Amino acid sequence: MAFFSRSFDREKTLKQAEKHAQQGKLEAAIKDYELVARTDPRDVTIANILGDLYQRVNRTQEAAGRFAMVAEHYVRQQQLPQAIALYKKIIRLQPDQPEYSLALGNLHRKQGMVADAKQDYRSAAEAARRNGAPETLISALRELAKLDPDDGRVKRELAEAHLRSGQRTDAFEQFLAAGTALRRQQDWEGSLGAYDRALSIRPDSTSALGGYAETCIAAGQALLGYERIRQQISQTPNNLELAVVLGRAYLQGGELDAAEATFDRLFAIDQSRFEHRLEVAEACVQREDFDRAVHIIRSLLNLILDRGQKKRATAILRSILERQPNHIPTIECLAQVYEQSGEKRKLASTLDLLSQAYLDAGREADAIRTLEQAVRHQPSRKARQRLAALTGHKADDPAAAAAMSFPEGFESPSAAGYYDRMTAGATSPAGTTPSVERAETTSGEYSIALLDSLLVQNPELMQARLTLVERMVAAQPDVLETRLQLKDMYVESGRKTDAAREAMVLAQMYQARGDADKAAELRAEALSLDPNAALLPATPPAPVSPLAAPLPPAMPLSFEVPGGLGTLLTGSPTAEPPGAGRLGDLLTLAQFQKLHGREWNRAARHGYPLTLCLARLDFFESYPAAFRQPCLEVVAGLFDAQLAPVGGMAAYDPSEGFLVLIPDADAEQGREQAEHLRAAIEQKGIPHASSPHRVMTLSVAVTSDLPLFEGMPFDKFVAVLRDALAQVTTRGGNLVTVAPAAYRRS
Repeated sequence: MAFFSRSFDREKTLKQAEKHAQQGKLEAAIKDYELVARTDPRDVTIANILGDLYQRVNRTQEAAGRFAMVAEHYVRQQQLPQAIALYKKIIRLQPDQPEYSLALGNLHRKQGMVADAKQDYRSAAEAARRNGAPETLISALRELAKLDPDDGRVKRELAEAHLRSGQRTDAFEQFLAAGTALRRQQDWEGSLGAYDRALSIRPDSTSALGGYAETCIAAGQALLGYERIRQQISQTPNNLELAVVLGRAYLQGGELDAAEATFDRLFAIDQSRFEHRLEVAEACVQREDFDRAVHIIRSLLNLILDRGQKKRATAILRSILERQPNHIPTIECLAQVYEQSGEKRKLASTLDLLSQAYLDAGREADAIRTLEQAVRHQPSRKARQRLAALTGHKADDPAAAAAMSFPEGFESPSAAGYYDRMTAGATSPAGTTPSVERAETTSGEYSIALLDSLLVQNPELMQARLTLVERMVAAQPDVLETRLQLKDMYVESGRKTDAAREAMVLAQMYQARGDADKAAELRAEALSLDPNAALLPATPPAPVSPLAAPLPPAMPLSFEVPGGLGTLLTGSPTAEPPGAGRLGDLLTLAQFQKLHGREWNRAARHGYPLTLCLARLDFFESYPAAFRQPCLEVVAGLFDAQLAPVGGMAAYDPSEGFLVLIPDADAEQGREQAEHLRAAIEQKGIPHASSPHRVMTLSVAVTSDLPLFEGMPFDKFVAVLRDALAQVTTRGGNLVTVAPAAYRRS
């Protein structure tokens, strides 16, 4: 800070400075003006005069500094033309100072003078390279890239500048942008070079590998791109995202078989990746391989509906129909979607379309069956008339209507005829041979269709219909369609317990047929209808109608003996345990360990917490061996139902118990989910005579950590949980405890 005496006379000093300047005594004038400038540094007039004087005595650096101060004042006052003029003057004095060209470029850009701004930024970049000013070089190149986003060479130069400055993240992003821009310009070599540089920073980057492959495909070198991705997969086999990149590269390259095989392998590891198989279906539609696209959707239908992807699936199917309106497999699949999602109006219109497609293909029997199903879901006059035209019955015939009116139940000859056909099965009158066209009348599905079409005009017969369907189930217990119909009728009539029992029976039937997804869906529906569905007897109660043959009474249920649950599920303590069921859907310990390692590393990269739980059934060692498997099946189903909404995953190991992984959950959230699991098991009321709680209970240990680095051993976590759980079980169990974090970075 400069100090001046109180006797300093500003006006006198200014006059003296002007006199010295007029006399050509420039150095003396400069001293006088510097003295005045120190008393008021914000005086831009004095700064401008000093700049001129410095320029006249060839003190260019000081002149540029004074002019820059004046120019900044003009910028603050929004006097941009004056500021631009001054910066041009400064650059003539100091052409090697990049910051002045950068400032001038910013002013030209604000004025909309893009061409001038580009030239200024290029000058600033060249000067920065000459003077070794990396920050100014980065600023100039960044502004130049903004003005010309399609210039991939500028982006690559910017990336190299970031890399030299140690800014690896920024460098990586700019290399990616450069690769994309150069590919658009069809500069294949430059694009591949940019992606190579990006991969040198992050070898497992899916974005860089995908871009590299896309460039190779565009350049006619697809195999090179595939091989680059496969090499990285061999180095990091647990990175499932790389499989996605490879599959998409195959799709872009038109290699549908390779793409489908890649996504199938990915789906086998992680079923949540099923959407990538839909990408294959979309590509098949573009290639007009419609049958293949429909096959993919059908194989994923349960997952599609469960995971909210119905709109995408139906869009794919509709895109097929836009190209080939009468493609029967597509219409059949679309009808199946609407049937499983319960959209009866859309189902009816789709069935109407399907019946016409069948007729066009000469499949009259299929058309009749489809129209009958359409009438059942939406009894429109048009559908009934079409059905009547095909079957030879007049829809509006008074005699036919009279024959189909049953005020007291199934007493008319017409009703008896329908009943005979529904219950006769595959039998035919003596001496006759069933016709090929009407062979379907022997199936439960066709009988239900006939009955529903009959009841369209006679809704008062609903109770008689229910009785008849119960009779049909008793006569043909293995017909899935009839049992499904009975379940729905129980739901409609409010008999939830009966509906839950039928759902559990159907789940066992589907499980036996190898359709685990449908079985799981039905078990979940049964539990939603009746929380005690797993404890219901598998044998349905005897129908109350006099038409029904009496069934033997159900055996009394025992909740007093150990293994009472086994009696309920298997029918007798000596019966063999049921199949894998929900327990078989859980991960093994080895699979869970790999999953934990992958999720831990992912959490470390993205910075979110991870919760791990170990749960064991209390006093399970004293539970009778014959009944352990059924109990585990029920518990596994509860685990699945409780964890699905929060994205949790579970495994079962006979020696450890149930292991649970919950991504993005801290200790409190993990404890809350564990408490839900514990309460669900207790409320289930599974009998356990050897337990002090009298029912099966669960003890859970929870640990949560915020991963800060990758590669932590799984055994350490299990050991911490095992120790915590031992303390809980010694206190009687049925508790949740939070264990300390297995790892913390000090």
